[in-house]
Amino acid sequence: MGKRVCFVTTLPTTLKTFVRPQAEFLISQGWDVSWACANEEGFAETLPSGVRYHSMPFKRGTDLIGLPRAVLSLYGALRGGDFDIVQYSTPNAAFYASTAAWLARVPVRLYAQWGIRYVGFRGLKRWIFKRVEFWTCARSTIIEPDSRGNVEFSVAEGLYPRTKARVIWNGSACGVDLARFSVSRKHEWRSEWRERLGLSSENLVVGFVGSVRSDKGCNELLAAFRSVGSEFPTARLLLVGDSEFLDTIEPELRSWMTETDQVVPVGLTTRIPEHMACMDMLVLPSYREGFGMVVIEAEAMAVPVIVSDVPGPTDAMCPGQTGMVVPARDATALEDALRTMLGDAALRERMGAEAVRFAQSGFEQGEFLRRAEEDKRDLLCRDNGSESAR
Repeated sequence: MGKRVCFVTTLPTTLKTFVRPQAEFLISQGWDVSWACANEEGFAETLPSGVRYHSMPFKRGTDLIGLPRAVLSLYGALRGGDFDIVQYSTPNAAFYASTAAWLARVPVRLYAQWGIRYVGFRGLKRWIFKRVEFWTCARSTIIEPDSRGNVEFSVAEGLYPRTKARVIWNGSACGVDLARFSVSRKHEWRSEWRERLGLSSENLVVGFVGSVRSDKGCNELLAAFRSVGSEFPTARLLLVGDSEFLDTIEPELRSWMTETDQVVPVGLTTRIPEHMACMDMLVLPSYREGFGMVVIEAEAMAVPVIVSDVPGPTDAMCPGQTGMVVPARDATALEDALRTMLGDAALRERMGAEAVRFAQSGFEQGEFLRRAEEDKRDLLCRDNGSESAR
């Protein structure tokens, strides 16, 4: 039997979006792969061929009442599974899995640190969630953030020593699928999908991809775009993502969103490449990110970017070459960046061309997956015969 690895996340969507490519590649290389996450109707029928599934009583958000059951359920699955590696990500699952895998004495407990939850918090809430993050890191034998910026942040915060962490290649959770985010199809998609969305060739499209919520910087984005919108009447803000947390947006901005024709809400969709093809720039003004996959995906489509100066997104672009960086939570600075980008077609074209080269040379998914598999084999070799990792 091949080496056994179990991937753990809170919700199925993370496995489907970020883990599936690696799971399929590992299976092709002889690994025995399992997934553990919250149950979702129909999810078991969508598993990649060869993946074993463990349904867990996980919930999104703070769930103190369900915490013991979640840890014990996962412990039971791990103890009986004889796993060589358990890899976990997302805040709740990382806490459950690091604890359960430590109790089950799994040799390699790999924390895929795809974002640090407490970064966007303040006061007592920040202190509490920092302690949770510290616990998760302490129970893990190796920590692999998806950006070097998050390594530097974590070391500075005292979450773990630098020797305990490493980044796969240039970062990201799974690399970018250049066949899916195909710049060669951009012109075709741009024409077709702009028509579908009611956008003309004259519209200057500012894009956002992600959950429309406050900690994604959407209050600042909406305020900044509203300010520059009168200067650029053909400009449109394309919001691609769920509105589950729309109540975190300021009421005045929510009202404006529904009243103006300059905001085009799309909602949840799997047709991300097609919508990115419609954009003249992508903006991610988030307060916290692990990496910001939408940034590198947009760049693969020759779309320049504007990101906030937080670890992750700044690792997914080259400031001044593939896009611009603004301070997080600063609507005025974002407004200035939007004004600059909207008003300079040559700048957008130059940055878009650089963006494609950057994405293709440093984040191609096939190469990332090969390096990730080599990394897991290396971790097992290092662990062989070592009691310190247990």
